[in-house]
Amino acid sequence: MVWEVQNNDVMIKKLKEVVIDHRSRAWCRLPYPGHPKGCPNYGKDETCPPKAPLLEEIAEPPFVLVAVKFDLEEHVKRMKERHPNWSDRKARCLLYWQKKVDKRLREICEKVASDMPNALILYKPEAHGVHVFETCRRAGLTLERNPKKVVWKVAIIGTKRNSSYQPK
Repeated sequence: MVWEVQNNDVMIKKLKEVVIDHRSRAWCRLPYPGHPKGCPNYGKDETCPPKAPLLEEIAEPPFVLVAVKFDLEEHVKRMKERHPNWSDRKARCLLYWQKKVDKRLREICEKVASDMPNALILYKPEAHGVHVFETCRRAGLTLERNPKKVVWKVAIIGTKRNSSYQPK
């Protein structure tokens, strides 16, 4: 089945190409507030680099991009109305919104994958060497770096190669 859906909140698109750049795995080590060594899951979680296998080792075409939009700007506005003393950083904190968006992404991915034989859903494509920004751009979705207004949570679904890898 060919999936092609695009509206204001969701994009589901069969990819013509997935841009591979193994350097994307190192981005997880870039420092960010409160984490001077980057993501604390780096090197610990099986779905994170360097433990996560490369895309070409575990999946093959067809590939489908699934992206779910979250209006961060509106969320920040709501949080500041409810909590006037909150800083901008606290109002943006992903602990207050990410689980809901991840759940929505997971539900959509599982529905799409149910129509694909031997589907493998990758919720952290960059961990597998995918250049997510460039892959999305070529698919017609421009992601904002360090987003202030809109966050897109992205997954890629491929066909499982002969591999025992099954991400959580």
